[in-house]
Amino acid sequence: MQNPLLKKALPVLICVFAIGIGVMTALTAKKPPEKLEISGFAFPEPKALVDIHLIDQDTEAFTEEAFKDSWTFVYVGYTFCPDACPMSLTTMNQIHGILDKQQNAENLQLLLVSVDPQRDSPERLLEYTRYFNDSFLAATGTDPNIKDFTTQVSAIYSLPDDRSDPNYLVDHSSSIILINPEAKVHAIFTPPQSASDLAEDFVKLKERYRSHS
Repeated sequence: MQNPLLKKALPVLICVFAIGIGVMTALTAKKPPEKLEISGFAFPEPKALVDIHLIDQDTEAFTEEAFKDSWTFVYVGYTFCPDACPMSLTTMNQIHGILDKQQNAENLQLLLVSVDPQRDSPERLLEYTRYFNDSFLAATGTDPNIKDFTTQVSAIYSLPDDRSDPNYLVDHSSSIILINPEAKVHAIFTPPQSASDLAEDFVKLKERYRSHS
């Protein structure tokens, strides 16, 4: 025979048990990471670069493997750019200098990807980037392969239809892109860009990355 007291208490016990399970779940559930305040935005789920086929400043193949095991600041532009490109590459070089003094520049790469292969040969890219930093990397490629890369890193550009004038200009975005050691697009730093702010942002992003690896 069923105990009437137990019959009455059973719904209450079930309710208490359910509440207890809910509290335990809430306490043990993985909290979403706190949003970092940076000069741009970081991707909650960085997207991997795939099927990258470019040519570097030494005329060697440049693929997504070149990003593995390093942090890479990337700028998409061209060497004939009169203002935005030299300013951004100077900023990237300053970021490297700040981080180097802080001993945070280990496995750090700087990369210019040119969207102007008609004028930017590997030889010219090598000469141009060495002006900013001897360790600067550069790459370009065919129009389809450049377009594929820029799409993956959320950069935009537009070449003029008429390129008969040797001094033609190219419209392009001016963000600095950060690729993590897994060859994933980790963050995008939008203008205006301060070297000290971006260096600080990089350290925060790197520490967050390490804590979740």
